[in-house]
Amino acid sequence: MSVLVFGATGKLGRLLLPELQKRGVAAADITAAGRKQEVLDGLAAEGYRTVQVELGDAEQVRAAVAGHDQVVLISGGEPTRLQQHRHVIDAAKNAGVGHLYYTSGLRVDDPTFLLGADHKDTEDAIKASGITYTVLRNGWYIENYLQSMHGAAQTGVFAAAVGDGRVAPAGRQDFAEALAAVVAGDGHDNRTYDLSGDRDYTYAELAAAMSEVLGKPVTYQALSAEQYHGMLTGAGLDEGTAGFLVALDGSMGAGIMAHTGDDLSRLTGHPTMSLAEGLRQG
Repeated sequence: MSVLVFGATGKLGRLLLPELQKRGVAAADITAAGRKQEVLDGLAAEGYRTVQVELGDAEQVRAAVAGHDQVVLISGGEPTRLQQHRHVIDAAKNAGVGHLYYTSGLRVDDPTFLLGADHKDTEDAIKASGITYTVLRNGWYIENYLQSMHGAAQTGVFAAAVGDGRVAPAGRQDFAEALAAVVAGDGHDNRTYDLSGDRDYTYAELAAAMSEVLGKPVTYQALSAEQYHGMLTGAGLDEGTAGFLVALDGSMGAGIMAHTGDDLSRLTGHPTMSLAEGLRQG
C-alpha cells in the first residue's frame, strides 16, 4: 500500500498520519502532501515521505499522485477549492489510483445549504470519474468553538444566531480516527458515511460546557441574523466574511450539523469526544 495524503500539513492531516501507523500503515508508505514546508520537514524526520504541493497547480498535483495506490483528499477551505479538488480527481483517474478518500460535509444534498455546494460538486465529480471511493461527510469540530470560548472568557457571553438549533460536534481526533479506519480497513468501497457526534447539543449547553472548562459563568445570547451581522461588522469584519458567518449560523440553526447516526463512533470503536474534553484542548 502506498498512500498519498493531500492536506497532511493541516490540523486533521497531522492527526491522521499517526492513526494510519497505528493501523499498520508504515510511515515509509505514506506520502504527506501540503504547503507548509516547515511541517513537511518535521514529518520527513519522522519517516514519512513528503511533497510540497499547491493544489491549484495541476502539474504539481499530477506529479504528486503518480505511483500511489490510494489518495486521501482532505477538503480545502479556499474559494477555489472545487477546482483544486478536480485537479486531484483528474490526476487520480489518469494515474489509475485504486481508491480515493474524500472528507466532505454533512447534508450536502440539501439544496438550501449553499455552503455545502462545493462538497456536493466534488462528490459528484468523484463518482463520475469511476474511481473507487469513500466519502466521509464530516460534521462540526468541537474545536471550532475555541475562539468563541476565548471571547466568552472575557465577556461571559457566547453569542450566536442559531436560535434553538442543535449541533452534534465531535473532536477532530474522532474524525481523524474514522478516516484512518477506512483507509487502512476493508469493506468501504463506494461508501458514504455521515459523521457526527453521538448526541445533539443546544447552544445553551455549549455555553454550559464553556463555563465548566473556564471555571466561570458563560451565558448563551441568541441573536437575530441582523444583530449578529452588526456585531461582526462592528468588530471589524468585512461584509463578505460577516455574511458568510451569518449564513453559516443560519444553517446551523436549521440543523445542518445536527446528529446523523452512529457512523462516527462505529468507525472509531468508541464514543465521540465530550464537549468539555474538546474545549479543554484550547
